[in-house]
Amino acid sequence: MTVVEVATPQRTTLRTMRRTRCEPQPAAPINFGAVGSPAARRGMSAMQFHPLANIFPLLEGDEHDALTEDIMLHGQHEPIVLYQDMILDGRNRYRACVRLGVPPVFEEYRGDDPLAYVISLNLRRRHLDESQRAMIADKVATMRQGERTDLEPSANLRKVSQQDAAKLLNVSERSITNAATVRREGVPELQRAVETGVASVSAAADLTELPPLEQARIVGLGEKAILDAAKEIRSRRADQKRITRNATLVELSNWNAPLPDRRYPIILADPPWRYDFSPSNDRSVENHYPTMEIEAICALGVEAICTPDAMLFLWAPPSFIEKGLQVLHAWGFELASSAVWVKPSVGTGIYVRQRHEYLLLGKRGQPITPRPGDQPDSVIEAPRGAHSEKPDAVYQIIEQMDPGLPRLELFARGPARQGWNVWGNQANAVARLWHVIRARRPEIAGASAALHAGGRGDIRMCNDNCDGWLATIRLSGL
Repeated sequence: MTVVEVATPQRTTLRTMRRTRCEPQPAAPINFGAVGSPAARRGMSAMQFHPLANIFPLLEGDEHDALTEDIMLHGQHEPIVLYQDMILDGRNRYRACVRLGVPPVFEEYRGDDPLAYVISLNLRRRHLDESQRAMIADKVATMRQGERTDLEPSANLRKVSQQDAAKLLNVSERSITNAATVRREGVPELQRAVETGVASVSAAADLTELPPLEQARIVGLGEKAILDAAKEIRSRRADQKRITRNATLVELSNWNAPLPDRRYPIILADPPWRYDFSPSNDRSVENHYPTMEIEAICALGVEAICTPDAMLFLWAPPSFIEKGLQVLHAWGFELASSAVWVKPSVGTGIYVRQRHEYLLLGKRGQPITPRPGDQPDSVIEAPRGAHSEKPDAVYQIIEQMDPGLPRLELFARGPARQGWNVWGNQANAVARLWHVIRARRPEIAGASAALHAGGRGDIRMCNDNCDGWLATIRLSGL
């Protein structure tokens, strides 16, 4: 490999050599002479940095001072690599040599993928966080999109998609999208804050919603101010989205329409689980209310009364976790989270004496979540009530998570709570599942009479006969 060393006024000869270290010389103007490579014949102040090299930020401040001091003490260990008569690698070494007034050592790039070469070298040398790499990936993806105009066409310069740039720099495409926003809409101070690791690219993208002068002011206040401002912007944006989403859900729910035409974004359900056996006959669940087989609960077709975006809060005793998940999925939801009700005293049990119940949270469509910071504790400590009665704290938690949304309680066993509709075997409310079935499946109106004539009863009689309730539901096709 041929390397050209350019002489100072004290050394006026050029020689061909293997990689040679540049020994410290007294600071003096550097004369590149009239021979050698085109790059070597240029004045030092005229050396250009290749656009591929410029995708990485230059070292500044203490970092560059440390490099300059190392070259002053130990010389230039690695040659500066040239490509298309520009510096492809070694911009910082070149700048250090200029500061010291010593002749740099150069070599020509001989590879076939200068972009991969530059990225590989710099990622190995530097400790860059994801935000810094995202800014670099955006430069890579932008460089050739729409055809690059800063370089002459070359077979060695390939187009790079955003997806390819993400892989090259090991970042997500979302991070690159944020970096592109910062590049297009961020002030130079904000871009610099990300490139130097002061701000995350996501926080910087949030700040681009502010006027330019406000962006610069906040960046000047430091990292904490950037984070606080980004958090406030996200909170305002989330609130606006929540208002818009809730308005849409209320409209879809037909809240002011007759009951059969309503849909619900919030559903609380406490199914009448049928136990295979009971610890004692006097505490059998059937002594308190009719129960249902798991297949019957799954077949209720609850998704028919849900809005496209909805949340399900499903009670499940400890031994019914698997069945609870089965019901949750059968009703068109996926598990989002869970909470647990811890009671102050122990109850009965086969393996352990239980004093807790699970509340499974299912989501359908886009999740309906509380404001950041308003999320409730997943452990609910509340006293027992009557048999199967659930604590008021649970209702309050659901109501506070998203006030104003229509709410439905399935299998309610008491009066309707203010702000709720109820359906259930023991619900003292006008909201009966049969109304929905009859409205949506008029063809089964006669089936109710047949069931009643057969002694099984329609939904009104199912307050005392759960099997008749189940038969009606099955005939409905829901």
